[in-house]
Amino acid sequence: MGEVKNWPIVCAAFVTQALTHGFAGSMGVFYVEWKKTFGEDLPGDGSSTIGWLTSFVLGVLLTTAPISGALSHHFGVRPVVMLGGCLSTLGLFISSFADTIHLLYFTIPITGFGCGLAYAASITIITKYFHKHFALASGITSTGISIGGIILPVIIQALVEYYTWRNAIMIIAGIIAQVCGALMKPPPKLEKCGEETKVGLNLAGESNQHCDQELCGKITIPTQDGDELETVIIRNGALTKEPRKSHFRVILDSLGITLIWTNRVYACALPMFFLNGGVYGTCIVYIKERAEVVGISDYNAALLISIIGVSGLVARAGHGRLVDKKIFHPTTLYAFANFLAAVSLPIIAVSEQYAVFVICAANIGFAAGLYIAINIVLVRGIVGVRRFPGGFGLVLLVIAISIMSSVAIAGLLLDYTGDYMAGFLYASIIQGLSGVWVLVSHVVWTKCVKDPRWPPSLPSLCHSGPNKAAELPNDIVRNKAL
Repeated sequence: MGEVKNWPIVCAAFVTQALTHGFAGSMGVFYVEWKKTFGEDLPGDGSSTIGWLTSFVLGVLLTTAPISGALSHHFGVRPVVMLGGCLSTLGLFISSFADTIHLLYFTIPITGFGCGLAYAASITIITKYFHKHFALASGITSTGISIGGIILPVIIQALVEYYTWRNAIMIIAGIIAQVCGALMKPPPKLEKCGEETKVGLNLAGESNQHCDQELCGKITIPTQDGDELETVIIRNGALTKEPRKSHFRVILDSLGITLIWTNRVYACALPMFFLNGGVYGTCIVYIKERAEVVGISDYNAALLISIIGVSGLVARAGHGRLVDKKIFHPTTLYAFANFLAAVSLPIIAVSEQYAVFVICAANIGFAAGLYIAINIVLVRGIVGVRRFPGGFGLVLLVIAISIMSSVAIAGLLLDYTGDYMAGFLYASIIQGLSGVWVLVSHVVWTKCVKDPRWPPSLPSLCHSGPNKAAELPNDIVRNKAL
């Protein structure tokens, strides 16, 4: 059956991402309500303060990713997702009783932390179960973000109108409690093209079975005295002992921090990932209020956030086949998406036509669906499967910093200028720089200073591995190409 038997994992991850990242992207609906409730007590009209609070769930969600990666590595995905669901529910439930903005600044990060644990873990498990069809599985899973972004804004707006924002948050807390962590069973210890492979070992660490194809993973065996354990990497049927690491180094590895000085391609790509967080965060926070300023109704303004989700759904669902079949290069799609988002956001700041709002929202959603999904593909190619949880967690951290800073700066510019153009233009500029960065990086690592860790395409693990240079131990990689 191959990887077909693993598709229930995709369904579980799909629902989890819809209820975590999808909800985080729908927080802009609460922006207007919180501004009405708490705006009079804040400096100016509270645009920057409440805008930053609205982005807190998404920002903390992404910031939590390195922690989620480390916990998933040591305890497994299932308990991490279930813990995330409980924390998210708790944070929202307490938020429903908030009578000051200061309490929300305490409870909303709890919700973001829980959503982040569940979201990042749901991505990690896909990398463990899917190899040949990774881009397709990842694309389908990430459509959950778009589905959540389509449905939840409309649901939240309706709940706010009928039950007030406090009761709406309480109901949403019950919905988010349904994350599907129980379905995310641990993957096999060893995988060979997606199927479990048993290899016999004696105490000396010698294999009694040889394999012609690459096995993905590592195992721990007892030493000859039986008192200690040592890690053995299995590659091409051969056993290689991994040097013992200090506890501090193990923590740094789990968080992905060591990749900064052991993988130059990854280190140079981090600024690119940082720059692509500008437009999406700014748009989902301010587009509803901007639409209402020009006379668009509350319902139609909230519908714009759903439109972002719909177009993102199309992009996420379609990119997997395009990448797997090598129809388009991942870096080409990535650059195109960044430029499309950068052009669309400033138009919203100057337009007063609802049709233009719809088109620009669709463009931004489609662009975000592409570059967010391709982030996963690029990171997996650069760092490999074994280092993916920590590596991608660190990427999400820098994206979170970008989103929260962009939202805060846009809000400050709005407070001081009274116009959306300055903040939207700032977000668009840094988004466009991300597109330039990926094109320059592709030229550098494929033409000028060739490095096999930059993914020229997404190869299948069943053929040649995700990126063999990325899977090698750090000392070997440093000797080959630092």
